[in-house]
Amino acid sequence: MKFAYLHGYQGFVTDEKRVYLNELGDCYSPTIDYDNAPTLIQDLVAQFTKEPIEFIAGTSLGGMISYYLGLILNVPVLMFNPAVIAIERLKPFLSDELLNAVPQKQNMVFTGLKDDVVEPKFQIEFVENLKQKNANITQFFDEEMTHLVTLEEFEKGFTTFIENK
Repeated sequence: MKFAYLHGYQGFVTDEKRVYLNELGDCYSPTIDYDNAPTLIQDLVAQFTKEPIEFIAGTSLGGMISYYLGLILNVPVLMFNPAVIAIERLKPFLSDELLNAVPQKQNMVFTGLKDDVVEPKFQIEFVENLKQKNANITQFFDEEMTHLVTLEEFEKGFTTFIENK
């Protein structure tokens, strides 16, 4: 299984998560300096067009970028606490068509109800708006999950996603 995982803003993939991702399959999980990557989306589209992936996953800002990459590449997407509040910052890099697109492939969102960085209500509104447009999107809630996703929560999300892909 070949897939990609994008970490959150000013973050990185921890060693324990990297080991888990590599156990799942061939995972591309770069360390990204989002402040200095103005062509990130175009670069990833080019890379995944040459070397196709089965799905893409991401946390926080990486989750939102994964969402748009999933639309462009027409692949399923797994998001943990997606930074829906960053959509305004991403708009200059995305076409209006893409901003208004609706996912056809499976999208799954794991929202931590104790997220203190991206308020869960904004993630819920994002998903509900897509559902009203008949998007292929499912949202799961974790009452104890904060913005920083534990390895256990991470594994649970991936297991649920893969089983339903």
